[in-house]
Amino acid sequence: MKKALITGVTGQDGSYLAELLIKKNYEIFGMVRMSSVNNLARIKHLINNKNFHILYGDMTDEASIYRCVNESNPDEIYNLAGQSHVGLSNNFSEYTTEVNALGVLRLINVINSLNLTNKVKLYQAITSDIFGNIEDNILNEKTTIKPINPYACAKAYAYMLTRNYRERGMFIVNGIAFAHESNRRPEKFVTRKITKAAVRIKYGKQEKLELGNLSVKRDWGHAQDYVKAMYLSMQQEKSDDYVFATGITTSLRDFCKKVFKEVGIELEFVGEGNNEKAYNKQNGKLVIEINPLFSRKNEKLNPVGDYSKAKKNLGWEPIITIDQIIKEMVSTDLIEER
Repeated sequence: MKKALITGVTGQDGSYLAELLIKKNYEIFGMVRMSSVNNLARIKHLINNKNFHILYGDMTDEASIYRCVNESNPDEIYNLAGQSHVGLSNNFSEYTTEVNALGVLRLINVINSLNLTNKVKLYQAITSDIFGNIEDNILNEKTTIKPINPYACAKAYAYMLTRNYRERGMFIVNGIAFAHESNRRPEKFVTRKITKAAVRIKYGKQEKLELGNLSVKRDWGHAQDYVKAMYLSMQQEKSDDYVFATGITTSLRDFCKKVFKEVGIELEFVGEGNNEKAYNKQNGKLVIEINPLFSRKNEKLNPVGDYSKAKKNLGWEPIITIDQIIKEMVSTDLIEER
């Protein structure tokens, strides 16, 4: 039986990955950050599984990482821990760097100090945000890195660091993932913010929703598809970098249309730029307006991922569509907000 250590196991990706690996007959060790509040909601259904174990550690504390790796003695490590909110990284730049950049260095140092370099395979979660606002529209593993916020800068450091250690002989996969969603996505992320707001507006709990630039497009996939890609990338003879994406973009405006339609509200958009608004066609009420504070500076409007390398080398393709993602998220929120 293979053993895997998953950092960030309580997150969206970590919980889906743990489920997948248990089905693959892995013994799972999930590293959880110590907290005075319950942060195990996404993995509570796994806690009593005989092949799932919780270890407490923090990516800012090398001693705790050492204990987790030493106790689990894993064949594979999936480093999914991180401060993953772009907007918050501007206010918490030092913490974001400690976790997303230096945390990776601490993990590699631990692997080396335990003499596991030739045994352990490491998966490092990277983000398409490392490309920033590069002029290319189709982004792949050869695209120039140009991060434009602290979150992306920290991930760019991790990306370059892991590539350096791979050249020294370590098995390290970098998964450059585009946006991926699910009903396990926290509300601080825009997709869940929208689905929650639509349901609350339907139920009369909220009057309107404030968003940034509605013309921004995103390449949105489902987290379940992307954790399958993570797993496949770690089963190869050689490690490499892979872009995980769908190759299809949806504007924030169209995402809103789909979400509100799912709850039975048809939207009518009027105006442009910061003056754009959306009204409920049935009753004429304002439901969406622009708050310029929610628009990212210098962000690329239409980033599209090219996953052809993952398709060729791993046999991976995304399956779950944006409409299915929205239906799943809204269905969950209709129950939670009732």
